[in-house]
Amino acid sequence: MPKHGQAVPSDVPAVSTRGRNASAGREPGARRIRPDTGRRRFAAAPPGPRPAASRPGVCLAVSLFLAVPMPAPADRAPEPNPIPIEFDLTLEDAIGIALEHNRDLLNRRLDREVGKFSLDVAEDRYRPRFSVEPFTEADRQDRKAGGGVGASLRVPTGGEFALRWDEARSDEFDGTWSQTITFSQPLLKGAWPGIDTAALRQARIGERIATLAFRQAVENLVIVVIRAYRALIRAGRRVEIDEASVRRAREQREATLALIRAGRVAPREAVRAEAAIANRELSLAQARNGLDAANYALIDLLELGSTVRIRPLETLRVERREAVAEPPFEETLQRRPEFLQAMLQIETAVIEQAVARNQRLPDLTLRFERRRDHTGHTDSRVRLGAVIPLNDRSPELQRLRADNALRKARRTLAELRESIGIELRQAVNDVEVGLRLTELARGARELAEENLEIERMKFGQGLSSTFEVTASEDDLVRAEQAEVDAIIDWLDALTRLDQVSGRTLATWDIDAEAVAR
Repeated sequence: MPKHGQAVPSDVPAVSTRGRNASAGREPGARRIRPDTGRRRFAAAPPGPRPAASRPGVCLAVSLFLAVPMPAPADRAPEPNPIPIEFDLTLEDAIGIALEHNRDLLNRRLDREVGKFSLDVAEDRYRPRFSVEPFTEADRQDRKAGGGVGASLRVPTGGEFALRWDEARSDEFDGTWSQTITFSQPLLKGAWPGIDTAALRQARIGERIATLAFRQAVENLVIVVIRAYRALIRAGRRVEIDEASVRRAREQREATLALIRAGRVAPREAVRAEAAIANRELSLAQARNGLDAANYALIDLLELGSTVRIRPLETLRVERREAVAEPPFEETLQRRPEFLQAMLQIETAVIEQAVARNQRLPDLTLRFERRRDHTGHTDSRVRLGAVIPLNDRSPELQRLRADNALRKARRTLAELRESIGIELRQAVNDVEVGLRLTELARGARELAEENLEIERMKFGQGLSSTFEVTASEDDLVRAEQAEVDAIIDWLDALTRLDQVSGRTLATWDIDAEAVAR
């Protein structure tokens, strides 16, 4: 398989649907997606300069303008059917627009902002905390005002230092103040770094899981846009095939009428010719409806206006290429977001199990306090206290749930590992089989074209009938559509291989972290 940037040998078939560089002409700071090279086989043909409307920024501006209802003059009724705006769009442009404007992805970006701030808040666990508590009060005999200032610092062992200064003044007596410093440390339940830091470690793991989930969402959006774009191409090619079929049917009708006037075929052949045209026009109407549906599906993903009609710039052609090598399995696992998430879920389950087992221990706490007031009196005390539950089975239930959650997480990881291996081998096989099917479909289409020409020649010589010509026409239409389906299915198989091997973002040169910002 040729690497990125390498030319494909002329004697090796490969698909190349290369297109114009969508990043050219973009404003500074705009997202750049790597031009179509090597692994990407789907792009546009390069003839002529691109119209301004084919640029994503212009496309979006036009669509947004059309989406805003304009006030109609008082003497003129609003136009019921606005004129659709058509513009060219490459697959690269479509992906770029989706990454910038897809609302579901925008919502996920907001979630990422909250997630990052949540982690920052969790990091405050071992940072100093300060508080100020002013007060004032009055009764019939006295008025009092004062306040307190406190500071605390938690340490990873589970202990906490606290310092507090309280002062009060009133009309009846002089100011009073007190200074207190305390330190408390659990010795069993909730003690030591492995337990007290559990919440912070889980928050960090959760942030990594959220990052991987956003990356997977970006990959899924890219895949959906690619398939929707190709579905639009498939629908457009079907319309072209049916339009050509209608033209041939009308030509056949003219030839049939000429032969009827010459007395070489029976008049009933005219009815068959008209029936063939009617069937072709019905199929064409269905194909155009399918094209509209595919266009609406794509503009819905790109968040464009409903009056936008997209003209794909991609062309379908099949070239010979080398056999696809199966990507290394272990590297594939390390690129799959869901596999990495499953591994992090195991880490979280291990932490939860350790915390659950610790919660079954008695609550034994050592506390030291030293207090000094305005009179100069100093008091110090040390207290060792314990709380031993006798009939509380909730800690045991928590431990059982944590143990089972860990077992399930490990089984999920093992199952995911096996399924990824199967998906990878199947994706490679689908690419190889898909290429063979494109070759067979091309051969079948060429034979169908030859067979139709033969039948039309025989009909002109009076050796065939309209029924046989129509049957040959049907065979050609099916063969042409099968060839288009085979090519697009093979391209989808390549996209699926990128998805299974975790190379979708690398193929399109997309930085998920940059998309998240």
